[in-house]
Amino acid sequence: MKLKKNIGAFLTKLVHDNRFLAGLSLVLALFVWFYILYIVNPVNEKVLDKVSVDLAYEGSLPERNGYMYLLTDPNLTVSVTVSGSRAELLTLSGDEIDVKLNMDEVSSIGAKTVSVSATPKNGKLKVVDIYPRSFTIEFAEEATKEIPVEFVSSGALPSGYEINTQSVEPATIWVTGPAKTVETITKAYVTVSLTNVKQDISAAYDVSLVNEAGENVDRRYLTLSSESVQAAIDVCYRKTLQSVVQLDNIYGGNKENSFITVTVDTPYIKATGDEKLLSAMENLIIASYDTSGITKNIENERIDLPKMEGLTFDTKQVTVSITFDKSVTTKTISFRTSNVTFTNIPDGKNPTISGSYINVKIRGKYEDLKKLNADTLKCTVDLSQNNAAGTFPILITPTAGVSGLGFDVVGEHNVKVNMQ
Repeated sequence: MKLKKNIGAFLTKLVHDNRFLAGLSLVLALFVWFYILYIVNPVNEKVLDKVSVDLAYEGSLPERNGYMYLLTDPNLTVSVTVSGSRAELLTLSGDEIDVKLNMDEVSSIGAKTVSVSATPKNGKLKVVDIYPRSFTIEFAEEATKEIPVEFVSSGALPSGYEINTQSVEPATIWVTGPAKTVETITKAYVTVSLTNVKQDISAAYDVSLVNEAGENVDRRYLTLSSESVQAAIDVCYRKTLQSVVQLDNIYGGNKENSFITVTVDTPYIKATGDEKLLSAMENLIIASYDTSGITKNIENERIDLPKMEGLTFDTKQVTVSITFDKSVTTKTISFRTSNVTFTNIPDGKNPTISGSYINVKIRGKYEDLKKLNADTLKCTVDLSQNNAAGTFPILITPTAGVSGLGFDVVGEHNVKVNMQ
């Protein structure tokens, strides 16, 4: 009896306990909610927005027929309504729905309406609706064209500078797109600014495409094998120099009214190198001849250009010819040794030359040589110019009266000088 009274009191207490009643209400509510969810209303619907559409182009009929789709933004999306149990729909996302275009409906080019199909990856679910159910897509014949990439410069290099070599890599690109657009492309090029450029260039440049009229081609549906190419430009400073052949005579003469003609097959040579070095040069001495040792015309002698550090030339050899006037002849003049003049005499020395005369052969035009003799020419010995044999070269110069006549000395003329 006492146990029954205790149980009854406990139950009476629970019934009047607000916390117990609140907990009981929660349990009953959950029971009713699960009952409705799984028993009373087991089928529900869920709308999924912005579900990505698979274009399903690869292997499709239009691809096999050589067609391409023209979409500026291929990221198509749809809204999909799916039905199923509330439990299945609760965590459903767009990634669990396969949505694709039915590309095999397209069998010709032009604007086509392509339907959309959607299939849940979960077989317990069903697609009720798709919006939009189709898309209008333009299809065109696809073409590919290989085009050489040209180099186009803007601006001008500083004065004296030139492009030595230029190249682009790759030298050609492949352009794929609608045949009607690809056929209009006549030129692919990169533009490189040369303004104030004094150094070599190596950089990537975007490729431009133009039609026959020089207008930019619409590239919305074009694919390039390379959107940019590497351009390399070798820039150098270059100057044209005059070829010069020097004619000297160690024994003297007079170059005025010359009777010797020098011909160079390359009168001007392009030199490449340092700007400061070349700015100070106007001529290039390609050869020097001592005419005392030349006794006949020199025909087409090949001369190697001199090697100069920091400079290169556009040719390695030139051809030189030295021709005497047809009226040229020779004449031997005898100078009294007592009339020979000495220069650079050592202190306290009295130089003399053995013998009474020095015979010197000179050359020139016949009319000029008639006016040249021991009285109109001077014979000098420079005592600072002794050679390995211990002898000294003579030097023949004209006096004022014959300074306009051309002549030179032929052969070797060295004398032994006695110092007392």
